[in-house]
Amino acid sequence: MAQETLEQGTSVSLANTPAQEGVENINEEEREAIWEEHIRLRTKLFDEHPLDYLFLEVTRECNLSCAYCGSVCGAKPQRKELAVEEFIQAVRQIATDFDPGDIVVAVTGGEPLTKPGIMDLFRTLKELGFFYGMVTNGWFLTDEVAKQLVEDVDMSSLTISMDAPPPFNDQLRGEGTSSAVFKAVDALHRAGYKGRLEIFSTLTKPAIAMLDQTRALISSMRVPYWRVSPVMPIGRAGRRPDLVPGPNEIRQLLEFVLAARKDDYTPKPETCEEGYLGNRFEGNVRPYLSQCRAGVTVASILCDGRIAACPELGDAYVQGHIHEDRFKDVWNERYQVFRNRSWMNKGQCSTCEYFRRCEGGSVHLYENPESSPHRCLYLLAKAAENSGT
Repeated sequence: MAQETLEQGTSVSLANTPAQEGVENINEEEREAIWEEHIRLRTKLFDEHPLDYLFLEVTRECNLSCAYCGSVCGAKPQRKELAVEEFIQAVRQIATDFDPGDIVVAVTGGEPLTKPGIMDLFRTLKELGFFYGMVTNGWFLTDEVAKQLVEDVDMSSLTISMDAPPPFNDQLRGEGTSSAVFKAVDALHRAGYKGRLEIFSTLTKPAIAMLDQTRALISSMRVPYWRVSPVMPIGRAGRRPDLVPGPNEIRQLLEFVLAARKDDYTPKPETCEEGYLGNRFEGNVRPYLSQCRAGVTVASILCDGRIAACPELGDAYVQGHIHEDRFKDVWNERYQVFRNRSWMNKGQCSTCEYFRRCEGGSVHLYENPESSPHRCLYLLAKAAENSGT
């Protein structure tokens, strides 16, 4: 389930700098002061690297085979996966070495609800005191499961994937996926779910033309939160250039989110982190300035036990394995590739006047530390602006 994450609600946030109202309509001196403070706090965060967000990628197995999936999830696991009992052992160890109350745990996949024993992991996370949630396609979120999530495991946050209105959503993700989302949301409402509920949309090129309809649909479902992210050209999407948004679509997406966050309609969309966006959009289309906290405050345990940062990063970024290393030692002693990003200062980034603000963007834009980024949203949006579109 690449590119989909839970809202990092209890994380150390650089949004506490005075940039939440954007950095466009202020004078240059004030703007530079905001960015300097942001860079200072970011440097401090890199130095101290407090763990506050942990992905548990419990499986790469999924009942769907989405056309753009960066993780290439499908009906069969890609490698030997950990059993739920092994994930439980790992989180118990982490709860011993860290304060669970300081860490958000995001259970993701693949489709987590296909994992045998997954409710046991949820119960353990609750018992240990983690704020935790799940990213799901909703297919298996029946009335019975919804009742368990509310009454048994007290799940804090739920993110359900839907990219566009039907029938296009079903064309991308599989027949029946839209109906599954509608049924899952209805089941959660009937069960009295009170946690954070959001829709996550991974936006292909055609889906960006449907943003107004998608927003209206999510509003009709009474889902209060909506996060959006353009498809990256990795995984299956790397073989589908027709699905990858170009300059015009990126500009359209950012302008849509900018306007939608200022009106009185719910939900208000929020873009995900993918590098510097320019003064018009920074602090406005998401409630923080450009930042990527992979390996800085964010870690993951992959489906086969490898210790990494975000699950969608490649093998080059793996830092250890829970069968061979204590997670705490890996976190404290490794991850240097994430905490010193001077390696990103190359190619087009080396000549960019905004590199200090961006530091090369999100790590997921780079296949490995020797590669160039897949793309730069700022340059894409700028290209559309310069062409007059």
